Amino acid sequence: MQRLTIFIFISLFLTACDDGDIITVELEFDKVLELCEANNESFLIYDTRTDPNESLSLVIPRNTTTEAYFNTATPEGEPETLSINGSTVAFNYRTYNTEPSFCQIIPDSDLVILEDYSANSGTVEITVTITDEDDDGIPTINENPDPNGDGNYDDAQDTDADGIPDYLDQDDDNDNVLTKSEDDDNDEDDNPFTNPRDTDGDGIADYLESDDDNDGVPTRLEDENENGNPLDDFQEDGNNTVPPRFLDNTATEEFVVNTFLSNTYFRTTETSFKIINVGLEILSATTIDFGVYSVTTTID
Repeated sequence: MQRLTIFIFISLFLTACDDGDIITVELEFDKVLELCEANNESFLIYDTRTDPNESLSLVIPRNTTTEAYFNTATPEGEPETLSINGSTVAFNYRTYNTEPSFCQIIPDSDLVILEDYSANSGTVEITVTITDEDDDGIPTINENPDPNGDGNYDDAQDTDADGIPDYLDQDDDNDNVLTKSEDDDNDEDDNPFTNPRDTDGDGIADYLESDDDNDGVPTRLEDENENGNPLDDFQEDGNNTVPPRFLDNTATEEFVVNTFLSNTYFRTTETSFKIINVGLEILSATTIDFGVYSVTTTID
């Protein structure tokens, strides 16, 4: 939880304290940011809480650059910055008489802003992160996206040579078994790259090998019901306790399979915001970890 300390100076006609008393208030925000985008000229990013009723909000211009912060079109990279000017880029702390709400076409008539503090200076640092671009359980960095380290992903590793680099491919070896499904997950991290399964013990992880059990029949063709999913095909043993045919080197029958898995998945982009050297006198923190805005998009 984020904790910000607010110092409110109050003059109460007390003869004993010419400079006023200092009241310290603890603020706690969950740093899960929401977005208003109905305005064609600007974005409003905000975080709210109740008891007490408070909000932190950030306004930034709406343009081609900033729109990319809120979708999956922006690759990971160095943080970008915006300067707070109190108008086109504005950061505010507010308190209310009731639970705050944003993005309403018709504002709540009962809502009253009790205090409104606007930063007069500071820098907004924006960082876009896509940890696992193809949602296969393996972080992009572990799928060799930049073999020569030149910052260009055009020569990224493509294990199955299907024209889709591994870091964007849900099935890296094109065997009709998703990469994320080729892991026993004994380490419980949902990541096939760590402690990978290697059924035939040849030093090549199953998720990068087209014949997992080294029986001479490609995994994709060990699909007895020919539905494009080798995971649901078993060699009969009377007890139904054998592994799928593609992991059983005694099951060597080959079937005609002309289908391939579609490369459709969900990608989550996280955009984090930090407010640095914020010019807001009531806040004790000079750097505020404002929070993260997340968006999930279907990639097909």
